[in-house]
Amino acid sequence: MTSFTEEPLQMFRQIREAAEQGSILDKEAIEAIRGKSHMLRWTNTDEIRQEFEKIMTAEFAGNGLKMLADAGLLIYIVSSLAEMMPRGTKSRLSTLIDNIDKTKRVRERRLGLFYLCFEKRRAIEAISLLKYDEPTETLLTDGLKYLDAMSFIRTEHELKRFAARRGRESYEYLDGLAKAQRIVYDLPEEGVLNRYRMMRHIEEDREPVFIEDLEITLDDLLDHEIAAGKKAEQILDALIKLVHKQPRLNTKKALLFYAKKYAKTPFLPVYGWMGLFSRK
Repeated sequence: MTSFTEEPLQMFRQIREAAEQGSILDKEAIEAIRGKSHMLRWTNTDEIRQEFEKIMTAEFAGNGLKMLADAGLLIYIVSSLAEMMPRGTKSRLSTLIDNIDKTKRVRERRLGLFYLCFEKRRAIEAISLLKYDEPTETLLTDGLKYLDAMSFIRTEHELKRFAARRGRESYEYLDGLAKAQRIVYDLPEEGVLNRYRMMRHIEEDREPVFIEDLEITLDDLLDHEIAAGKKAEQILDALIKLVHKQPRLNTKKALLFYAKKYAKTPFLPVYGWMGLFSRK
């Protein structure tokens, strides 16, 4: 068998294989990994991240996460966050270990649950250190920044506004993450169910929510010589706000009318975000 000295990544692989098979490394094996864990300092970050992702999506991810913690390998995932954890972090991580296997084995969702155990600002820094691909890093960061805000949504208009500001992909991720968080921490299901009912009603009535739900596009604004560039994006931003309140106006004719009107307006009635167009 290849030794840890010859191939340090074997430390992660042994834990990953155990998590996949439902076995637990004995105390001696865990101590052997802990004693050689410093060898991982020179291991490629991409390889460590890939093994970590496999552990988190394994059938017995809870056991895998516990073995990572016991063997002192979390430092290669969250850097200094793994040292001297506050009581709250330890409690959240322990609960996650106990219950993560109850959640769907969705990569970004389980990773999001893991980073939610830590203090927000430093967890965002830890995400960047592990060099995830850009879409994954964006979702994980969104989870830390915006998940709490979902609990304050009370009306359909608030839901449409929140979802539009985040964009479809981010909103669907946050919605799934909230459901998984409820399962792990045995939280009340009222908020999740209310958002589900509201979104279902919005979809049944075919009300526009996201920029791409509008009956016109940036190309339409260009073709009709209404606006281009940032001004065109601001106009679409104003239009989605308009149809959130008045869904019946989501027709090409009506939107072009308002677009021409907005093109002459120096201060548009926008929500105040401009990141949607680069994140479709």
